[in-house]
Amino acid sequence: MRKPGFKSSLGGKLLLAIAVIAGFPATTAILGWFELQDVARTQSSVVTEAIPAISEVRAVAEGTSRVVAMAPELAAVTTEKDRTERSEYLMAQVDALRSRLERYSTGVDGASIQALAAEQQVRSSIRALERLVGQRIALVARRDAQLQDGLAAARELTEIADTLVANAEMGTAAVISNLYEIEAGKPGDREARLDALDKLIEVDLFQLGLMTELRAHAAEIGLLLNRVAAVGTPQELAALRNELNGRLKIVTRRILAVNDPRRAERALDLLRMVGTGTAAPPQSDGLFETAGVVLDLNRRIDAAQGDLRSAAMALEEAAASLADRIEARAVTAGSRAAEAIAATQRLYALSSIVALALSLAVMWFYVRGNLIRRLDRLSAGMFRLAEGGQIAPIVPKGADEIARMEGAVEYFRRQSLANLAFEEERGRHLIELQAHRNELQRLVDERTIQLRGEVAAHDAARARAEDADRAKSEFLAMMSHEVRTAMNGVLGMLRGLGRGRLQPRQKAQLDVALASGESLMGLLNSILDHAKLEGGMVALEEAPFDLRSILKDVELLMGPIADEKGLTLGVEGPSGPQPHLYGDVGKLRQILFNLVSNALKFTQAGGVTVSVRPLDSAGHYRFSVQDSGKGIAPDAMERIFAPFQQEDAQTARHFGGTGLGLSISRRLAGLMGGTLGAESKAGKGSSFHLDLTFRPVAAPQAKTDGHGTAAPALRLLVVEDHPVNQTVIRSCLEAMGHAVTMAGSGETALQAIGAAQFDAVLMDVSLPDISGIEVTRRIQAVTRVPVIGISAHVQPRDIAACQDAGMVEVLPKPIMPDRLALALCRRCGSHGVAPAVAGTLADLGATQTQSLLVLMLDRLDVEMPALLDAVAAGNAGERARIAHQLKGAFGNFDLPDLVALLARVEAGEKAAEGALLPALHRAQAELRRSLAALQVETFMPAAQ
Repeated sequence: MRKPGFKSSLGGKLLLAIAVIAGFPATTAILGWFELQDVARTQSSVVTEAIPAISEVRAVAEGTSRVVAMAPELAAVTTEKDRTERSEYLMAQVDALRSRLERYSTGVDGASIQALAAEQQVRSSIRALERLVGQRIALVARRDAQLQDGLAAARELTEIADTLVANAEMGTAAVISNLYEIEAGKPGDREARLDALDKLIEVDLFQLGLMTELRAHAAEIGLLLNRVAAVGTPQELAALRNELNGRLKIVTRRILAVNDPRRAERALDLLRMVGTGTAAPPQSDGLFETAGVVLDLNRRIDAAQGDLRSAAMALEEAAASLADRIEARAVTAGSRAAEAIAATQRLYALSSIVALALSLAVMWFYVRGNLIRRLDRLSAGMFRLAEGGQIAPIVPKGADEIARMEGAVEYFRRQSLANLAFEEERGRHLIELQAHRNELQRLVDERTIQLRGEVAAHDAARARAEDADRAKSEFLAMMSHEVRTAMNGVLGMLRGLGRGRLQPRQKAQLDVALASGESLMGLLNSILDHAKLEGGMVALEEAPFDLRSILKDVELLMGPIADEKGLTLGVEGPSGPQPHLYGDVGKLRQILFNLVSNALKFTQAGGVTVSVRPLDSAGHYRFSVQDSGKGIAPDAMERIFAPFQQEDAQTARHFGGTGLGLSISRRLAGLMGGTLGAESKAGKGSSFHLDLTFRPVAAPQAKTDGHGTAAPALRLLVVEDHPVNQTVIRSCLEAMGHAVTMAGSGETALQAIGAAQFDAVLMDVSLPDISGIEVTRRIQAVTRVPVIGISAHVQPRDIAACQDAGMVEVLPKPIMPDRLALALCRRCGSHGVAPAVAGTLADLGATQTQSLLVLMLDRLDVEMPALLDAVAAGNAGERARIAHQLKGAFGNFDLPDLVALLARVEAGEKAAEGALLPALHRAQAELRRSLAALQVETFMPAAQ
């Protein structure tokens, strides 16, 4: 055992006891000396600091009174110079107050904080008052300027009225003088005189009365305007405005009766300058609005003065409280000094008593309790062990010699108890084993009950999930109907406006609005596509296709986008001849375009490579899209395929997007029986690979026959209850040259079918009286006219219900003109291919030409508004870039005039910009008509 040190030995403990007994009186003497030093410092602080601080803080109240007295002068100033001078003076006073408060507030608890807060409130109130006064000065100047403009217009209007009255008086006098020239004796003179009198009364005197009333009301307008500056309340201002509006309406009616067009037009212009009605330009209402704001500012200035006075009173109270606190502190310091002296005296008296008591306590509790009693207990224990008895455990206390003896005795005690403890441990183990077996049985029973509850909970959760899925489907159907119905009216009206006579800038703005609406529909369709994929409502539409044409489409559409960013786009197909494949080419194209678009978006330098290679001879192909972009973090490789997810929040903010593209692409790949995965390293680019299986088929026969000419105008019955949709569909069909009969309900449609012959019926599915499905059944019962449905409900079960009723096709809302034309072509005849597309059709064939037209129209919908915006904004670089890209794209078709026009726009010719929009619209219409004709020829056998 380790030998104890001096501090823990018996000698050290006895020395410690002696040191405590002797050290207490010495400690008391030292503390008394420090207490007397503190008393001296307290008295000095009262004399040198507290008294001057009280005087300074009391002076804060005087400074606050000066601030309150000067505040009304600041509120009453009318010039910016006076406002600046008054404000600077007040802020200087507040700065002086703060300096005094900060100098004497250190060490004071709540009072100094309250005073400084009150000073800050006074400062804020002055700033608020200064800001309001500055606003009032500016608004009063604006009001006076507007008032002078209105008065000038009123004076000129009065002068015009005087001229009109004079002209009316002269005309009346001329008619009266003419009466005297008619001789009464001649035949027919009586009738002439009566006609002249009728004209005098019905025309001239009536016109004179109107012009006189016009002059009177014109003069009253000036008087009413003069009263604007003197109005004191918003109610008076509103009454004055209403009275002025009444005069303006009367004067407007009188001016409309003026025979002098030039003076009437000038008078109406003056009325628009003075007027406050809906016919006036927006700036005419500025006088009364400015006057109303001035009245409101006066009210706010009064409130600000009240706030300033309240803040000043709070500052005065806080300063008084601070002074009282400082004074109380001085009094308290003096009292503490006196108390400290008395306490020191008591300390010395008490220390003697405590020293004696402490000495006795150390001897009794420490020496006797820590040494003598331990030796007594140890002696008794050793005696019982020697006799073979048992004792309580002995815990060594400390590290002295007695503790060493206690440890030895404890060792002997444990040895005697070892055998007894072993027997007791064996019996305890047997009892624990029995208890453990019982516990296991109980746990098994509880787990069985828990599993039964979980099974019941799973059944309930599955039922709730099925209910939620049904609710989601119903919500998507309702949302699709409501949004598509609204967008049908918006897009339809925008297209209708485009057929009117608009200025080039107005047409550009209209095209931007139309493109934005179609973009919104694209976003809605993406969300609905995602919902359809989740609900398993998307089916494959398989057909033969050429793999090389898909790669060419990718290169044709995405190449200009890569060139725009300075990137390279490489396309690598399988070597050697390849058979045609059978699969869903639309979904394949959607996946590839999405992957390439993402690669170009996230790549800033380098390029993107699209490659296709067969994995085996059984039709397994791997499509790869590699880029040299920023790469993807490893922890985000799977997250980016989740709906509405991107790599991280910074990527979403920097690059944009909804986070649906990759999710939809992976689901489409799964629907086609394939997989979509990715590999990437952060900062070194990414590689997406799509594995699909296609069945080789024979190449389809290419069409070599001609393309039909335009079909004659159709007689169409449109059944639509919504007025906006009626206008949209009518304008669209009439623009195509068709004759339209409109029916607002199902009953009206049935009556029209019985009264006339129609080539086709456009049927709204949701009608107020009879559903469109029921109306279609009744029409099909009496005639075989094709019925084309129009509905915002585009869920598969809704379309199936329409087709079961006899509808040959269902168009989703909002109605797109090209889709409507395509449907009419399929059901009522073709419109033919435009000459601009004929050469491309002869070179590439119908399938590739159709794909090229789809890509070109999609690109034109995006880049045409962007080009018009760049032209309108004068952005030469953006204009030249987009014009260059469109010029190359239109070069695939026979449109030399448009290509030359785009070259002139790219070169910066102003004269070419005016003819750009009509030329683009003509080209767009030709391409859409050609696409509709090709789609009709492609899908007509299936329809038949």
